Parts: sequence; structure tokens; C-alpha cells
Amino acid sequence: MEKLICFQIENTREIERLASNMKIRVIKADASMYNEMLDSIVNGKISSVNSTFSASISPLVTENKLPADILIFCDLSEKHLNRMLFELKSRKVQIDLKAILTPTNRKWTLRQLHDELERERASIFINNKIQ
Repeated sequence: MEKLICFQIENTREIERLASNMKIRVIKADASMYNEMLDSIVNGKISSVNSTFSASISPLVTENKLPADILIFCDLSEKHLNRMLFELKSRKVQIDLKAILTPTNRKWTLRQLHDELERERASIFINNKIQ
């Protein structure tokens, strides 16, 4: 089933509207899910004990600095992925980070995905400055 995970995205109204038109389910993830595995979030198997504990130990949350917002595309067809990206861009929906759920990263926590995306973003920024 095609799904989108919206992490820390404040206004999801436009994303939900687009997803609804394509019969894509939207999952809203917040800081309490930061240490949950992506596979657990996608499949709705989140441990409430772990979620509460996760939020309490997350340095980004305790420092009152929220991590960047992330939109994760889960099992979208190529057609739906392309359409969603096009519509988000044309409607000027700002999202810091985007990712596709893969067999490798589905075993990661949201925190691990966030860290990897930030490393990639920093690497791209540094490489662009060098050129």
C-alpha cells in the first residue's frame, strides 16, 4: 500500500489533499517517533513505551531544536512519485528533506534516516561550494 510519512511537517493539508487524490495514505510522525524503526511506523507497530522513552532522550527535542521536516515516500509507484514531486514543487510546498523507503533504510530509525539525510545534504553543499 502506498503511504507517505510526514515527520515534523506542521501544515500537511496540501500533502494530504494531493495524497487523497491518489489514494495514498498519510502517516503523521512526530518527535515521539524519532527512535522508532521506519518499518514499524509504516506498519503501525509503534511501541507507546518506546515512543515515550524516545522523545525523552532525543537531544534535538530536549534542546528545543526540532529536527528538519522529512517526507518519506513508501511504496509509491513511479507515476505517483513523479506526480507528487511535481505537484509539491508547483504548489511551492517547502519540505526540508525527502526520502524513499528502501529495503535498507526501512530497518533504520527515523533518527538514523534524518542523520543520513543531513550528512548527504551537507556533502552536497560542500561539493557545490568547492566547484
